[in-house]
Amino acid sequence: MDKAGFTALLLTSPGGRRYVLGAAPGHADATAVLLTTDGTVATAVGDLSAAVDAVLRAAGVGDGVVGAEAGLPWEVFGQAGGSGVRLRPAADLVFAELACCRPDELPAFAAAAEVAAVGYTAVMDHLHVGMDVRELSGNVDRSIRRAGGLLGWYDPYGAAGAAGSDLVTVRGHDPGTARLTATTPLRYVLHPLLNGVAGYAAATAVLSRADGPLRTAGDACAAATAALLAALRPGAPLREGCAAFERETGEHPAACRIVGLRGGGASPPLPPDSAVIAEPGMVLGVRTEVPVPGRGAVELAETVVVTASGAEPRAGTPLRLVELY
Repeated sequence: MDKAGFTALLLTSPGGRRYVLGAAPGHADATAVLLTTDGTVATAVGDLSAAVDAVLRAAGVGDGVVGAEAGLPWEVFGQAGGSGVRLRPAADLVFAELACCRPDELPAFAAAAEVAAVGYTAVMDHLHVGMDVRELSGNVDRSIRRAGGLLGWYDPYGAAGAAGSDLVTVRGHDPGTARLTATTPLRYVLHPLLNGVAGYAAATAVLSRADGPLRTAGDACAAATAALLAALRPGAPLREGCAAFERETGEHPAACRIVGLRGGGASPPLPPDSAVIAEPGMVLGVRTEVPVPGRGAVELAETVVVTASGAEPRAGTPLRLVELY
C-alpha cells in the first residue's frame, strides 16, 4: 500500500474480506473491511454505502487516499469524496495480493486442487441420462467430504439457474425435471475448501456423441484455453492470457476469467486493463466459456500455479468437452 500511495485499502468482495479477516469470530458477515498501513482493521455490516462510510470513519483515515476494489457503485465514491477521503482504484493491488502465494502455501493449494479432482471423478463415474442433479451433487458431497473437504465456497460467477451445493454448481439439466438429458451439455464447477484453502475446477460433458455445433464449441473452447495457459509466462502481463484466448476464439462468442484464489474463494476477476505481471508462486483460477446457441455452453476451469517455466494445471481435469455414450 505504501508504494501505491494508499493510507488504507477498502475491501468489499468476498475473497478480499476473507483474506483479511480469516475465520475471526463475528466478522464473517462484514459488508466492508478497511485495512490501514499500520495494520488496523475496521469492519461494518449492512447496506454497502453505510458500511463503507462506517469503516472510513472508524479507521480515521481523514483526507487520505484509500484504494478500493473495482465494482463499487458511484454513490460510494461520491459519499467518500464528501467526507474528504479520496477513493482510488486498487484492483491490481488487490488482485496481486490474492494471487501471489508464499512457497509454504503452495502445497495446500495443490491439495485443495486434488480435492476438486476427487469431485470430478465423483461426477463422471456415475453420469447417465435421466439422472437427478440432486443425486449428482450428493455423490460429489460424499466423495469430497471423505477426502477432507468438509466445506465449500460459493462461486459468485455464472450461478444463475444453477443447482448443486456449496461444493459443486451444476447447469445443463432440464429445469422442469432437474434431470440430465442426452444432448444438452452438462457444466459443473467444483469449489471445495480444504482447511480453508480454495480448490477450483470445472468440466463439461455431454451424454451422447456431440453434434456439429457442440463439437465446434468444444474444440474452440479447448484450443482457446490452451492458448490462455501458454500465455501465462513469468514476466508477461496476466492480461495477455485473456488476449490469447480472444485471438484463438476469433469470431466465436466466448468469455474467459482469471481470478486469484487466496482468501478462501475467488477474487474479483482480473480487469481487462490490468498491469499485473505473472510471477512464480501465483495461484490462479482460470475459467473459460464458449456458448452453444440454444443449448448452454462448453465451460472449463482449472487451478493453475505459475512456475518459472509457465502455467501448471493442478486439478488435472480435462480441458476439453467430454463425450460419454
